[in-house]
Amino acid sequence: MEAITSRALLLAAVGRATRHAGQTTLYLTPMHAAKATLMLLIANIRAALSHVKTVAEQSPTADRWKALLDYIVAKIIPRRPKKLLEPVPSWPSDCRF
Repeated sequence: MEAITSRALLLAAVGRATRHAGQTTLYLTPMHAAKATLMLLIANIRAALSHVKTVAEQSPTADRWKALLDYIVAKIIPRRPKKLLEPVPSWPSDCRF
């Protein structure tokens, strides 16, 4: 989404952070009319952060940022199937280079 329109949408929520056993959990309650869209955006952010947590938990900060950006780019740009190489026609047995 465009930053100008999505920023206001993401700011229209009441949040509460709780800490327990060394983990911080953020609870968001959307207050915007586009609640369904907002919930999808939050779910996408959560999926990206969960991916980074599982893939690069022990990595340095720079590697975690790279893992997050790789995840985002993979979601934006679809992967193209690799083209199979065409078989090379067989050369006559008397052909020499």
